Amino acid sequence: MTSSLHYPNGTSPVVSKMAIYYGNSLKDTKPPPLPLSCFHNCTFLESLEVIRNRDTTTGLKLTLLTEAFELSRLSGPVQKNLIRTIKFGDTVQDIVAALGSPNKVFYKEEDKMKIHAQNSHKLLTSRSSDYFYNYFNLGMDVLFDANSHCVKKFVLHTNYPGHYNFNMYHRCQFTISLRMPRTPEQRGTMLVDVPDHNTQVVTAFTKWDVIQERLVKPTERPVVLNRTSSTNTTNPFGSTYCYGYQDIIFEVMRNKHIASVTLYQKASKPTAKPAGS
Repeated sequence: MTSSLHYPNGTSPVVSKMAIYYGNSLKDTKPPPLPLSCFHNCTFLESLEVIRNRDTTTGLKLTLLTEAFELSRLSGPVQKNLIRTIKFGDTVQDIVAALGSPNKVFYKEEDKMKIHAQNSHKLLTSRSSDYFYNYFNLGMDVLFDANSHCVKKFVLHTNYPGHYNFNMYHRCQFTISLRMPRTPEQRGTMLVDVPDHNTQVVTAFTKWDVIQERLVKPTERPVVLNRTSSTNTTNPFGSTYCYGYQDIIFEVMRNKHIASVTLYQKASKPTAKPAGS
């Protein structure tokens, strides 16, 4: 068995695999729904759709799972599906009303590159910083602006083994529909009034080489993320690579799996680094 996961010294981890399933075929077997006994008054994500207007992300549509008491506590809890929509520019109150309280609040450290700016002396008088609401059960983070306290970025996590944040988040089951760039032949034959349905659907299971082949130019070089400024610098799996496409940043592992997806507003394009970096 050839492993695509390597340690910095060139060796590969030894993997053993066991599959326990019910039915005649492992391929056709689907995992059972999460039992109500495992909810513990928490909310989980069933699916997430990235809302886009042409080539611009506007928000997220989440299908949430939670337990609820429809009649009384004597009848026991039942599973309830909730549809919530959150968008860029939403306030902290909007997000808490839609998703509930976060599992953790993380304040970003001051950008070290700002010390070279002309107004760097003003940083000494300002202690405010942007902050993340971490929703580990939903597999996502929400970044708020320090001054307006409104949403400016979403980060979706895939929770793959071998990543720095593995086993910290549940996997975010997202879908992103991206319009593929037209070829010169298509530009000459397609009518202006006809909608373009030539799209690439990206999920948590889509590998980067598929996206790169259809969407990203081969000449575009990634930003290497090594997390040297993080408290824990003993990650044995090495750096990840961040690729920008429209208003999306894909953090990619060495085995071509997507580690995280960052969505931001084009008006305030950040450097290609995901949450917590």
